[in-house]
Amino acid sequence: MRKWTLGLIAGLMPLLAAAAEPVLFIDNMLRLDDVIVIEGESTRFYQQVQLEPSKDGNFKVVGGLEKSLATITETSVNVLQTTPVQVQLEVSGYMDTPCVQLETAVTRRGDVFYVVFAQTPLQTLVACAQVIEPFERVVALDVSDLGLGDYTVQVNNQSIAFRLE
Repeated sequence: MRKWTLGLIAGLMPLLAAAAEPVLFIDNMLRLDDVIVIEGESTRFYQQVQLEPSKDGNFKVVGGLEKSLATITETSVNVLQTTPVQVQLEVSGYMDTPCVQLETAVTRRGDVFYVVFAQTPLQTLVACAQVIEPFERVVALDVSDLGLGDYTVQVNNQSIAFRLE
């Protein structure tokens, strides 16, 4: 499996701190439930990642499950003029087949929100039609601790900007 450097893991730690569940390091194994990996223009999503420290100070991936991403066709951000202000991300797209469940992961680092729509195959005993399954979702973005300014939302492999005024 692929090696991740300590720098990448250190870069993920602020994202992990915002997660609902704490990160667990036990028996010399770092276990992460959900991991969004951004490398250049590429976004990937992993679940149940297990990392093991190596002698050179890096971490090596020893387990985990990469999820395929749904295809996003449209995104928009709505800043609602409420008190306090609320922001909603509206997303349209499609899944590869109707035999998958759509999962959403959201986190923020600085002025960038990272949102991933991943596909998890359903365990069915019947054949599944290989047709695309459209979806629409609205995701609330937590802006309660943000000041006025410009922000970005990265959705799978797309970006959209919005402004808090």
